[in-house]
Amino acid sequence: VTATDRDEGPNAEVKYSFFKIPEKFDKTFKMDPERGEIVIMENLNFEEHEFYEMVVQARDAGGLSSHSKVL
Repeated sequence: VTATDRDEGPNAEVKYSFFKIPEKFDKTFKMDPERGEIVIMENLNFEEHEFYEMVVQARDAGGLSSHSKVL
């Protein structure tokens, strides 16, 4: 995921995290807080789950945040 902030300096730095992720997927996915990259840590089983849904948060150094759903 990618987010931008129009501020300058440290306030323009954005950190990423999972905001809402089902507990059963907690060990399946990992979020890189600096780059916003989602890494798959375990094999996905599409017979068990037709799709995987999570909410990602982007937060700037000033405490403002935004959320996006990832499927």
